[in-house]
Amino acid sequence: MDADNMRDADWAIVDVLREGRANAPLIAEETGYSSQYIRERLGRLKQDNIVKPLGHGIYEVVPEELPDE
Repeated sequence: MDADNMRDADWAIVDVLREGRANAPLIAEETGYSSQYIRERLGRLKQDNIVKPLGHGIYEVVPEELPDE
């Protein structure tokens, strides 16, 4: 995924995960998006290797895979 294809929600997720590992409910709380939408976007970001799951619903960002903003 390149920067043009990333939605505002994707960047918001990345911003939260830059601060540390988090799960969808925490990301939703921090960003104001619904947990369902955050899970959907995490799935897309995972497909593109921008985030990786660590188990138990916890994710972290993969910095070297982030497109330039």
